[in-house]
Amino acid sequence: MESLVLEAIRRVSGYVRENEAEFIERVREKSELQQEAAVRESRKKLSKAKRRREEISGLIKKLYEAYATGKIPENHFSELLTGYDTEQKTLDGEIERLQAEIDRYNTDSVRADKFIELVKRHTEFNEFSASLLNEFVEKIIVHEATKVNGVREQEVEIYLNFIGKFDLPEQEEQPEETPVRKSKKKRRHEMTEEQRAALRERDKVRYARKVAAKKAAKEAQRAAILKGTAYEIRPQEAGAAHAAI
Repeated sequence: MESLVLEAIRRVSGYVRENEAEFIERVREKSELQQEAAVRESRKKLSKAKRRREEISGLIKKLYEAYATGKIPENHFSELLTGYDTEQKTLDGEIERLQAEIDRYNTDSVRADKFIELVKRHTEFNEFSASLLNEFVEKIIVHEATKVNGVREQEVEIYLNFIGKFDLPEQEEQPEETPVRKSKKKRRHEMTEEQRAALRERDKVRYARKVAAKKAAKEAQRAAILKGTAYEIRPQEAGAAHAAI
């Protein structure tokens, strides 16, 4: 069990060091809001909902004043008050939902940053220890053992602090490096802070390119589906859409 936990910590920490920007994005993908643009939109909606709620409070106050002075009949007063109350309750639910989404996104960002800080405090993960366990592991779930084709199997789930159960992306098998090349390969923890910063910037650029490529592929697929229909995307429309992004 100790070796299993140590290997999980080592693998995730190695991935974080090599792919910091991608790691942060993968943590955020677990939340309902995956992009900062979506968060900005939610904040706009939240601000608008709060303003409207304040407006309704003012309208209700004026409505009571008008009713008290006899400016509107009782049936109109009751109808308007019911409408305002209904809208206010709807806004309360919307405000709560939007705030929860924004808080969740902010929490995800903080959790990712905290785990990165934790990884950076360690240079090697050669030995298992109680302190390492407490620092990195939130909980371990050991499932009941089963037999598949006569082979005993047992699933073990390891949840890390701040990020929970983190699944590493599948990586393509790389050709094995020669011993000479391995000896020349400099580990990140042996680099200077400037070198590590340069690598982190490289990772961000690579990830941004990957996201842009996926987006372009989706746009091309959508254009192909709509081709020949009334909704066909013209070249100038596609260009305008990209310019607006």
